[in-house]
Amino acid sequence: MSGTGAEPSILGVAIRDLTRLQAVCVAVARHGFGEILMRTSLGPRVFDAAAPPEGDASLRGASAAVRFADLLGGLGPTFIKLGQILSMRRDLLPADWIEALKQLQDNAPVLGFEDVRGTIEAALGAPLARLFAEFDETPLATASIAQAHRARTHDGEAVVVKVQRPGIEDTMRGDLDLLYLSAQVLEASIDEMQLMGVSQIVEEFEKGLLRELDFGLELANMLAARQLLDPERHVTIPRPHPELSARTVLSMQFFEGRPLRELAPGSEPARHAVEEIVHAACKQVMMDGLFHGDPHGGNILINAEGTVCLIDFGLVGELSEAQRDELVTLVLATIAGDSATLARVLLRMGTPTQRVDLAALRGEIETIRERFLTASSLTDVDSAAFAEAFAEAAQRFRIKLAPEYSILSKALATVEGIVRHLHPEVDLAAISQPYLKEMMARRLSPGGLARELLGDASGAVSLVRELPGQLDQLLHDLSTGNLQIHAVTPELDEVPDLLHQLGGRLVLAAFAAALTLATAILVASEPSTLRTVLAWLSALSATGTWSILLGWHAVGRGKPLRLRPLLRLFRR
Repeated sequence: MSGTGAEPSILGVAIRDLTRLQAVCVAVARHGFGEILMRTSLGPRVFDAAAPPEGDASLRGASAAVRFADLLGGLGPTFIKLGQILSMRRDLLPADWIEALKQLQDNAPVLGFEDVRGTIEAALGAPLARLFAEFDETPLATASIAQAHRARTHDGEAVVVKVQRPGIEDTMRGDLDLLYLSAQVLEASIDEMQLMGVSQIVEEFEKGLLRELDFGLELANMLAARQLLDPERHVTIPRPHPELSARTVLSMQFFEGRPLRELAPGSEPARHAVEEIVHAACKQVMMDGLFHGDPHGGNILINAEGTVCLIDFGLVGELSEAQRDELVTLVLATIAGDSATLARVLLRMGTPTQRVDLAALRGEIETIRERFLTASSLTDVDSAAFAEAFAEAAQRFRIKLAPEYSILSKALATVEGIVRHLHPEVDLAAISQPYLKEMMARRLSPGGLARELLGDASGAVSLVRELPGQLDQLLHDLSTGNLQIHAVTPELDEVPDLLHQLGGRLVLAAFAAALTLATAILVASEPSTLRTVLAWLSALSATGTWSILLGWHAVGRGKPLRLRPLLRLFRR
């Protein structure tokens, strides 16, 4: 929880959230997206339907993508993080929106030292002087979630202490609650939003954001990544200090180096750094299954000895062995020009949300392959554009890719940007070839083949074992006349639920009308203490019932009203 003093009341939290919702709606309209609000059932209640919001005149010349990025940037850290996550979703958004969202940066004010001291001492349960021999009050870096300071332990080791901003978790949880409600309203009002799965995007975003707010998870990511380091490469990760870390504080070894973006393109240090980064990326993705999710130039340092250091493990991607096998198959099929295999891999990498025309999908993949993969050298291949086109094909055929692939696509595009800027002549094929060979050797080794065959055999044995019982049951149901055939009629199947919901609404409406009438009678009758109390209770009950009906109509729209987003408003 944030700060000091008494916890806010439920009413205070609700008022704060409603005020925040109003501010968000005003910002949405000012950036020219008021028409979206008008298409929802709540729009006419927010704006005058006769004069829908046209947006700020100063922003009308900008594209929708730029205005959307500016909107998220102005709404604070939660929405900035949302924009940064959306910039990875090439399967959902066009290229110009992705590019605009990439420009979002944290512009956080410097946190006062007393707040830093209070957070550290509350998290670690000891005075700052007992925890550290020295502590620099001037921050090393600032961001929307945390602020970093240099310090020195009592053992004399230089460390960096990452301190979470007080109250940032409460603020972000409140914004997440509003995002859930907004997503439900959008899905209930706009058909396109149902196809995009806005609620699922918010759920995915919440999981990632809450992981980032827990520095204990980042510490675990660093420890796991350190164990997978190749001792023969010049790549390292700061050693964390668990005894000086907690959920809101993370202490790690200080690395004396400069950011990668300060290197001169084409220089010898740039060539060395690029080769080490590509080696590390290939090993993390193909061999380890644990990779850095945001390897931009500010999160990679290099010292005078040429050692490259990866920092900020708040966002990592994890790939299962099966997913890594799919990536290898994808690479081999790409090299061989096998569009049919590429289409099948794309289907296995995601979840189709509707019937997929395989012939059309193969044709689309062939077009993409001919467009991006006809270069004579892998160095000339625009892999970021290929991944973007691949994701767009998945979106067009309604194939929902796993979140891990979105993080991977973003990370690989970031690494490619570093390569093209610092040392575009690097031989990517020569670096990646040993890792591909090792992956293939693992897959085709006796042990790997035995595991695969054992799994297939186990499934076949289970099927054969269950088949006689299933056939016996089927014949028994057929001979006794108990065999039933159900027709699939999705629209008709919804009729009982719709009638049940309609009945519930009618009952609530009758109850609310009766309470309203009772209130009017009590107010008009002879005044007394009892009648006044009854009138207030009746009025409050009527207001609450009408509010439930209004929310059901606005958010449910023919579907059962989901109470979880509403209840989340009161969990704080």
